[in-house]
Amino acid sequence: MLETQRLILKVATLEEAPLLVNLNNDPDVVRYTGEAPFQSLVDAQTIIRDRMMDQFQNYRMGRFSVYLKDGTYIGWCGLRFFPETEEVDLGYRFLKKDWGQGYASEASERCLRYGFEELNIKKIIARAMPENIASIKVTQKLKMTFRGLNTDPTEPHNFILYDITAEEFHKCRE
Repeated sequence: MLETQRLILKVATLEEAPLLVNLNNDPDVVRYTGEAPFQSLVDAQTIIRDRMMDQFQNYRMGRFSVYLKDGTYIGWCGLRFFPETEEVDLGYRFLKKDWGQGYASEASERCLRYGFEELNIKKIIARAMPENIASIKVTQKLKMTFRGLNTDPTEPHNFILYDITAEEFHKCRE
């Protein structure tokens, strides 16, 4: 479990599947993800088990469920390890009613700190579709460095790539 001034980030559980269904079934929330809304509660349970919990079991990182300190679920945020490329990706998704509150930046900052200080990760990347201005602003607020537009034809969508190293993270937070 991680905490910030306003948030609690914890490892997802299967009991949170209805919350994830609600989050992913908002077309505005998934607009820039390339993912379809869930078809069932089983879909959400599969994602929690195979993508979220599995990452924590194998790599001590993953997408945390994010709650306000009053216990209200607002989405997820965290790091995901891709073994095929050995990259660690920062990602998040929040309920539309909670957009514009700074939660993405706050939770992402805490996840970066966790990755660099507790897991000793050397570099963390973030991807955003070029149209996703809000996510691009979050990466900029986090002082991540623009690395270019990826137009790889094997990828389902073009995306902008950002990254930050542990050294850069600590230097810009001194």
